[in-house]
Amino acid sequence: AKVAAEDSKFSAQVDDLKAAEAVPVLDSAGAGLGSVADGKLAADLSFKVTLSKADGMHLGVNVEFMAQRSVLPVMSITGGLADQWNSTCYEEQKLMKGDSIVEINGIRNDVVAMLEAGKNEQVLELMLVRGLNYDNLVEDLEEIIKQTGCGALLIRSSCHAAGVSLIGHPIGDAEHARMRHKQALKLLAPVSNKYCPLLVSQADLTALAANVAIRVMGGPDIPTKFGRTDTKVDMASQVGELSEGDQGPDHIRAIFGPKGFDDWAMVALFGVRTVGQCQLDGSGFEGTWTEQPLKFDNTYFAELLNKSYTPEKTAQGCQQHRHVVSGTVMLNSDLALLCDAAFREHAERYASDEKAFAKDFSEAWSKLQETGCSNLRDII
Repeated sequence: AKVAAEDSKFSAQVDDLKAAEAVPVLDSAGAGLGSVADGKLAADLSFKVTLSKADGMHLGVNVEFMAQRSVLPVMSITGGLADQWNSTCYEEQKLMKGDSIVEINGIRNDVVAMLEAGKNEQVLELMLVRGLNYDNLVEDLEEIIKQTGCGALLIRSSCHAAGVSLIGHPIGDAEHARMRHKQALKLLAPVSNKYCPLLVSQADLTALAANVAIRVMGGPDIPTKFGRTDTKVDMASQVGELSEGDQGPDHIRAIFGPKGFDDWAMVALFGVRTVGQCQLDGSGFEGTWTEQPLKFDNTYFAELLNKSYTPEKTAQGCQQHRHVVSGTVMLNSDLALLCDAAFREHAERYASDEKAFAKDFSEAWSKLQETGCSNLRDII
């Protein structure tokens, strides 16, 4: 009875994962996502404020300045003209902490010039966007991940996007990678419509969404750095797989080694396969790597080392290896971690020490996300 219950639990998780990674993800961007980003565009959340310094009162608006940004986040309201405005305006026009100023007297995308106008001009026409801030962005991402179970998809999307920066061109099943990246972009549309590009670039959003997903699914809390720029080329046409499923140790080192990844980092990155699944119609492989594909921990390494796998061919003719009892699978590239002595040493360490895995994965994952990027900053 216990085995049947466990099998039922595993099947339910796989069904949830398949639903989350189905194509298309949503019939229309934001459909069925409840309160995520309020279902509104940044334009729908914008409002105007007019402040006049004629009576000598101070503005009463403290903002956070960073030259790399295109907006001025409101940190506090401290009286003065702002309080006067709030006492007479409609509720939806009130200045509040957490809003962002996106325009001052017609000046946009230049916070230095915006601040100068704020200091020197007597009448200020402000355009703000309600709730345009980092905390709300993370909250909206968490809501999408919890409502749809799409965490593994967002993580894989960031991983694929990093592939181009890592080697300069897509490798492996690039078409499958593009398909999944487009799915992720569609899922994130309610968030990107609100926050991109005013607060964050689409490239930064992809990285942040993956890191939020890792934490929400039980993994480490990995800081995200910001400052990636969006290219004019469609990102979804560029992404590719980092490691082909049918390759061995030499291939893995050829991909990661030239960019300064040591063996421990390469093995740690394979731990991302603790969540998600192979999709037959995309990669040619089929199945989940672990019995809890919605939980981010070190289970991938434990199952890799402690289970016996039988070779098989998928319906697409790709060789993979299946654990007969649980139905989980490993690819040739997974088993490569066992046949190479240096790789195996790290796999064994991560299987027995989840804290060591979380620490090393966080470092290697951050390096992967930041490869090819310059002038990144710690805050959005």
